[in-house]
Amino acid sequence: MPYEPAPFGRRLLARVLDLAVCCALAFVLAIPVTLIGLPLVPVLDRGTWGSVGAAVCLVLAYVALELFLLVRRDGQTLGKGIAGLRVVPVSPTAPRLGPAAALVRLVILLAPFVLLGVAGGLHSAGGDVLGYAGMLVLVVSLVLAAVPGVRRTLHDLVAGSRVVRAPRRGIDLRKDLVMMVPGRVDLTKRL
Repeated sequence: MPYEPAPFGRRLLARVLDLAVCCALAFVLAIPVTLIGLPLVPVLDRGTWGSVGAAVCLVLAYVALELFLLVRRDGQTLGKGIAGLRVVPVSPTAPRLGPAAALVRLVILLAPFVLLGVAGGLHSAGGDVLGYAGMLVLVVSLVLAAVPGVRRTLHDLVAGSRVVRAPRRGIDLRKDLVMMVPGRVDLTKRL
């Protein structure tokens, strides 16, 4: 089946929409994490642990959005659905993106931000190297996504996936929120 590669602007729009939803979801996750964690953390150490808690909530929210929805919403996160995009395997024999490929995509996608975050906490030459490596991965991915002949980022290349145009799809919070939770979901009722 021939697919039309996703334009750079639409990919960027989908990512921004996903990040906005991710931040809202992370805020919702932070409430129970704070209520549970606050009594356990010494008063003098709350700033550090608050940052760690916020990072954990953000990662959990992004995993829920990116990993589970890509697999359970037929290759569309919430942002990709609104922007009219879909992630498909490069191989024409694979019907949809599997959990392993979605996980690889997620790890490579988050790698530059993890490297930059770790580099910010290190005050040494090693921190600088990690920061430069994170920026390099990020810039290379952005350039590859913008090049008309390629339009595949590093996480697409490593995971064997590509982002293509697809019919636009709205958000049904009742169904889509359930798909973000780990566990069994009746995939026959997802569309």
